[in-house]
Order: sequence, then C-alpha cells, then structure tokens
Amino acid sequence: MELTRDAYRTLEDIVGSDHITEEPAIRDSYNQVWGNKLVYGEKWSIRPAAVLLPAGTEEIQAIVRACNKYKIMFKPFSSGFEIVATALASENGIILDLRRLDRILEIDAKNMHAVVEPYVSIYRLQMEAAKFGCYASNIGCGPSAGVVAASCCHFGSGHTACFTGGLDRNVLGCEWVLPTGDVLKLGTSGTGTGWFSADGPGLSLRGILRGHSGANGGHGVITKASVKLYPWYGPREWAQVRDPGQLPIHRHPSGMPDNYKSFVVSFPDEDKRFDAMREVGSAEIAFIIHPGGAEFARRVEGNDALWEVMQAVMKMAREMPPSAPPRENLTVMLCASSGREMAYREICLKKIVERCSGILDPVSENDMTMAALFYSYCYSYDMPVGAFRLTGDFFISPCADATQDMMKNQRKVALEMIMPYFKNGALFDLGKPWLFHPVAENYSVGTHLENCYQYDPFDDFSREQTRKLVGETIDPKGKAGRFGVPALGGGLQIEPHTHIHQEWGPYYDNYDMWQRKIKAMLDPNGVGDWSAYIPAVFP
Repeated sequence: MELTRDAYRTLEDIVGSDHITEEPAIRDSYNQVWGNKLVYGEKWSIRPAAVLLPAGTEEIQAIVRACNKYKIMFKPFSSGFEIVATALASENGIILDLRRLDRILEIDAKNMHAVVEPYVSIYRLQMEAAKFGCYASNIGCGPSAGVVAASCCHFGSGHTACFTGGLDRNVLGCEWVLPTGDVLKLGTSGTGTGWFSADGPGLSLRGILRGHSGANGGHGVITKASVKLYPWYGPREWAQVRDPGQLPIHRHPSGMPDNYKSFVVSFPDEDKRFDAMREVGSAEIAFIIHPGGAEFARRVEGNDALWEVMQAVMKMAREMPPSAPPRENLTVMLCASSGREMAYREICLKKIVERCSGILDPVSENDMTMAALFYSYCYSYDMPVGAFRLTGDFFISPCADATQDMMKNQRKVALEMIMPYFKNGALFDLGKPWLFHPVAENYSVGTHLENCYQYDPFDDFSREQTRKLVGETIDPKGKAGRFGVPALGGGLQIEPHTHIHQEWGPYYDNYDMWQRKIKAMLDPNGVGDWSAYIPAVFP
C-alpha cells in the first residue's frame, strides 16, 4: 500500500528526503526474517508503506503526530531480532528505523548505571562499561541485541542473570514517546535529578512499559533508557589472538581473566543437573550458569562447518553406550573480588557438584578452551546463535518461567510432545531439543527454560507439522497447560495470526481486557502497530 502524497511529503519534511524511502526493494529488506514461512506461509511478511530514519526524540514526536493525523500505523525498529521486530498489522504501516539514535549518553560508575539510545548494542555497552569496571546484563541472542529492546521492549534472558538480575529488573528509567506524540519520562529521569530510578511516588509504570514479554513497539517509541550496571572484576581492555594462518573468526582471548574461573560439570541425568543449578543459585556464587559444555567454544568458519560439527556431536551422543559416563553438562563460571572469595566460591561449587552426583569435566583444565567459552557466554555468545541459522529455522516450544521442580516436569512434557516430530522426520533429529539458557535471578526461586528445535522452512511437511506442534503447545487444554502461554511470548507471537492474548485471556483472569484498556488509554487513535502486542479491540 502506498501513502498519500500529502502524508509522504509531511513525513519527508520531518526527516529530510535522505532519511525516508518507499522504494520497494528497501521496504522488502525490512520484512524478511526467519519465521515468516512458518507464520505467513511465504518469505515476506507485510511490506511497510515507507521506512524512516529519524534523528532524535523531536523528529519521532513529529512523525507520531503525523501518523495520528493521517491514520498511519507505525512501528519502531532497532536490533531487529525475531519476527516481532518487523511484523506489521496493516499495509498502511511504516517502520521507524532507529539506527541514527546510537549514542551511549552516560556511564555512571559511581551510581552503577548507563543511559543509552536504542541502537546501542549490549556488546558495545559492555565493552565501554568494562573500562569503568562495570558490566551490563546480556541476553542470549547474540552480541548485536539492543540494550533498549532487550530491557524495555521485548522478551529474553541471559546467561549472567544469576549475577546481574533479569533484564526487566534493570530498567532504571526511560524517555518514552507515547502513540499520541507526548513524551513520558519514568521515575527520576522525569524530575531532572538523574537516571537512577524508574519509580517514584505511587504506582510503578515499569509493568505497563514492558510487562512480561514487552510491547514490541506497540505502545510508542523508547528513545533513551537507563539500565543498571554491575561490577566487572576483569581487565578494562583485552586483546584477541589467533594462530598464524587461522581465519579471523578463530580469534580468542589469551586466557581467563583474573578473578574469574570456569568449570564444565557432567551429571548422570537432567534432574541432577536441575538440582545443581538450584543449589548453585541458592549459594549465590555464580557469574554464569548455563546447561551445556565446551561444544559452544568451538569456532568454525561458517554454518556448513558448524552443522557438521553439531551432527557429529549428536551422533556421538546417540551412539553412547548406557554404561558411558554421565553426559548432561552444566557450565558454571565464578567471579570474585579477591582470591580468598574465589577460594570460598570454588569450595562451595565442588561441594554442590559432589552432592548432586556430578563430576568435573577434564576440559575445565584447558585454559584456552575455557577462556573461549567464557568470553562467548559473557560477551559475544556467537556460536549458539550461529547454530540457529543452519539449514533451517529454530523454534521454541514450549518455554516457561517457574521453579526448578516445575521445570523438571515441563522438560519431561516437552520431550513427550516433541519427540514424535523427530521420529516422523518433520524436525531435524538432534537427539532431543536443546535445553536453552534456563536463567533467573536466583535458581532456587525461578528459572527460565526454553526447548529449542529446528524445522525446515522450505519443506511443506516440516512447516505443517511444526504448526501442528505449535498448536498443541498453545492449546489451553493441551499437555503443555499453563506453560503454553509464553511459548510464543518472546518468539513468534503475532497476534493477528496466533491470537495468543485473545484465546488465553479468559484462562488468566481476563488479563487481556486490562491490557486492551491500557492500549486504548495510551493509543486513542490506534496508530501504534499491535501485531506483536495487543489491539484495543480484537478485530
């Protein structure tokens, strides 16, 4: 759909002719992401009517007001991970690409927070924060994920959450352009006294800002955000090295930083591994806890090579005799401000490992391997993300947030649901779904768990069967039960197609009714794209 000439000229006057386009080829580049074939049945989703690159808050306000005048829907876009970033509910919708808002505005080491614009990646903030002895919470989807998107707008968890807390807890304020064009500043940022708190007298607005899974651009544009920082005990800067003749991707740090140690532990079964995660979390000794071992430290040239490595690893796991040593791995990384503190934490870890029938993997003694693994989890997290982009798309079904004991049961239910699809060839047979970054602020209180598998988006049978599995997962009366709701909450929840809120609201105290009231209050003219959020009135 094309914008009217009057509307286009108004938007062009706001951002300038160099920062707006309705060129079809460019517009199409914003709606081609993994997951489209599964949800839409084709390579592209709805093409935006135009793409704009605003330069700042005032331009965004003017654009939003123009959208209200001309009845155009808008959606902000930053790091662009997952299908929710580009989905549109209407052809009469525009994308606001926020790449020009890319500044780190402040790093306050004394008060432990940073203020950033939407296009600042978590990796970039971490690199700068390290120079001040600080560290920003990460998210398990790669180094280019945006700080603002992860903290304020979307859904996710990261490997350091047992040390840094959940991403939603780290929001200390924001500048928020509402769908009316008005600006709202949360907490102390709105009083001119600094960015140290998102809350003030009265009710907190952080729940309305992001809730559990975020509004995904459905209720305005976050133009600045303050996020909490944590201590970093490692070097302020470090070099990457590689052996002569190796490709650049094979670069790695020269060793583990002082005040950090990494361990890979093997357990006889998943239940023991969950028990160990809970105990390590209760002891509050870990910097990173992640299911899996040193396989994520492998660095290969590209997807084809990585696919071969993964197939070999899975084949070896499937052919392992019953009498083989335990193989449910867990990576635990410790940090400490002193040698004495590290010694205490290491003793605690080894006691927990012994109590949960685990054994330390010999790879833990390989400093170079553990260093590569440490920096992969801590900063770049490049290998698992590369694994998702192999010959097919990946999907998460079901996922959930709950206690460790509930997660044990959820994992068993997930395996029961998914294994038939491995057997009939619809999903890539990798032995069983990956157990993907179950992290929480404290493992004894709660865990985030994702069951990941791969399907072939270009194969009709694979797509059809994956849709069937998704349907079973989100069926309120299905095996997944309450775990089905968030199964799409951070991934492929496209409300016009999946109707998650519409179908699940009545089972959860009609929460959708209150969400729709909030949407109507913030967006009286319905111009904020609701495809990955909720409309004021269901069509």
